[in-house]
Amino acid sequence: MRTQSLLLASLLLGLYGCQPETPAQPASEQAGEHAATPASAPTEAAGSGVTVADSAPVAEAVTVAVVKPEADALALAKKNNCLACHAIDRKIVGPAWKDVAAKYRGDAGAEAHLVNKIAKGGSGVWGSVAMPAHPQISEADRTTLARFVLNLK
Repeated sequence: MRTQSLLLASLLLGLYGCQPETPAQPASEQAGEHAATPASAPTEAAGSGVTVADSAPVAEAVTVAVVKPEADALALAKKNNCLACHAIDRKIVGPAWKDVAAKYRGDAGAEAHLVNKIAKGGSGVWGSVAMPAHPQISEADRTTLARFVLNLK
């Protein structure tokens, strides 16, 4: 974690073309400057007013927030056998999820409708084959799946 923080701080400082102001030090101390800097010590970019602190958790949080919901939704879909009848971009037995997203785009009640549809099943909207009910899937998981489908483009 400390190494990541130091690398990120160095990268940010290098990208902005500035180095933090430090008092004059002997050359031997300057060479080991980054290794001696504690990971939790904030560094201020000279004249920028920007303080770079331990940034690794922020980068990890962004990765988790962006990648994890999609991975979770796909894992839920596999676990609950949704992919036996649906695919993201093509019709199998049920409609392609991208087609579902396009149909409900702009509909404020679409998420609640799909959460309910997953729980209770239904037929007639996409053809004559009925979608079976899935009451065993928790409401939180149904919501994750519905949001995933509705956010497809």
